[in-house]
Order: sequence, then structure tokens, then C-alpha cells
Amino acid sequence: MVRYYFYKGKMPTNPKDLQDMVALAYQTARDMKLYPRAILIRSKHHKTTTINGKTGEDPKGWHLTFCYKDNKQLINNTHTACHGYTKDEFSWELIESTHAGDKPDSVKRRFAKKSSVWPGPAELDEAPEIGYGHFPQS
Repeated sequence: MVRYYFYKGKMPTNPKDLQDMVALAYQTARDMKLYPRAILIRSKHHKTTTINGKTGEDPKGWHLTFCYKDNKQLINNTHTACHGYTKDEFSWELIESTHAGDKPDSVKRRFAKKSSVWPGPAELDEAPEIGYGHFPQS
């Protein structure tokens, strides 16, 4: 099973929104043909990004921001940040994904400088099991 996390207090209360976010997060991580073990859902739909240190409109449009970990990253306390692009702010169909390189969990969040991008368990809420995952190939 893949474990899904949100920053403390940011998990959607609407079960349908939660299910849609988890599905898009999983599809985004799997788009690289990886087998994620943990996914941090960092945002709702938005169309901004940071380019060369400046925040502005993302030329690729609406997306959600995630981080994921595979087995190796769980051991090494690292993660990969990614965007799952959709056609608009209401769509949950993955159109495209982008994936940044491996980063330490301790990297600080841009707008919450005191908090790490992937903080410890006390700063996260774990989503209930939704049954959306994969079976690793042998």
C-alpha cells in the first residue's frame, strides 16, 4: 500500500475531493514508472510556480504539487517533488507530469521557512486507506 499524507490541517474534509487528490497524486508519481511508497499531497489546484526564484503563473497551467518516496528514498530521507497537470482547476485527469530531482526531506518550504518540505510525522496528517496502490513486480 501507498501511504498518503497532507500537511497538518490541510486534508480535505470532502471524501470525493480526498479520493480525487489521492488518485491524481498516484498517477503523477507512477507517470515515471516508479513504485511510490509514500506521497505527500502539498497543494490543491493552482497555476503558479517558481521559476529562477520568482513566483509567477505556470506556463503549463493548472496543477497540484506532490512529493513522493520510493523504497530507497524512505531509507535515505529524501523525496522527489512533482506537479500533476490538469486541463483546468476542476479537472482530475492527469495531462502531464513534471518531476524534480531527488532532494533531502530537510529542504525548507518556500512560504513556511521554519518547516521542512517533508516534515516529521507530528506535522503531517495521514489519509485513511483508500485502496489505491500497486503491486510491486518481482
